[in-house]
Amino acid sequence: MRRPSWVPIVVVTGVHLVALIAGAATAAAWSQVPLMPALALVLLALPRDDRGPAWPWALGALAASWVGDSLPRVVPEDAEFLSMVGGFAVAQVLWIVAFTRVERGRAPMAWTLLLVVVTVALLAVTVPEAGAFAPAVLVYGMLLLAVAWLAADHGWVGGLGGALFVLSDGLIALGAFRPDLVDWPQRDLLVMATYVAAQALFVAVILLTRSPERTPLPERPDRPLRGSGTIR
Repeated sequence: MRRPSWVPIVVVTGVHLVALIAGAATAAAWSQVPLMPALALVLLALPRDDRGPAWPWALGALAASWVGDSLPRVVPEDAEFLSMVGGFAVAQVLWIVAFTRVERGRAPMAWTLLLVVVTVALLAVTVPEAGAFAPAVLVYGMLLLAVAWLAADHGWVGGLGGALFVLSDGLIALGAFRPDLVDWPQRDLLVMATYVAAQALFVAVILLTRSPERTPLPERPDRPLRGSGTIR
């Protein structure tokens, strides 16, 4: 996992969260910008032979997330929301591709049903209040569900990452369209903590998942069972 490559994202995340806790709005806003580049260093630190088929798609997803983090700070106020959603929608598509480029298991049915219920509930609460943004919110909700479901196909690391991503984006949607439901202190702190944790877990999935085309799992050799032949 090359632990030193995780140091930049840990440091930048710490600075950002402390700024949020301290109420330093300017520091919090601009310390959000380097979050995804710092996380991208984890992928860039991998030797070329270890990167696998999902690597470029995951890197692209982090780049698109960086656009979603950064673009709203330089566009007119009335374009901030769409620029954020647009960047993250592209990131969702790229994560979907990344998670289908490596060997997958199958998410538990109960987990899949829970994701569907939570997503439908979020859409039911936010879409009617979204006005002209309703189509964008609906499409984004479907992409979010797909990402969380495919991530959960890669074990508990992906499942937890998907759950945190749904929580983070759900809080953002509620804050935008139903602020009365999430009107409590430090909501932004929870949004950003779960957002970074989700992206980091997605990167961990890419690092931990073998490519069946490139590095097949070795067969376990026959070994003697004491007193009774062999087993596999």
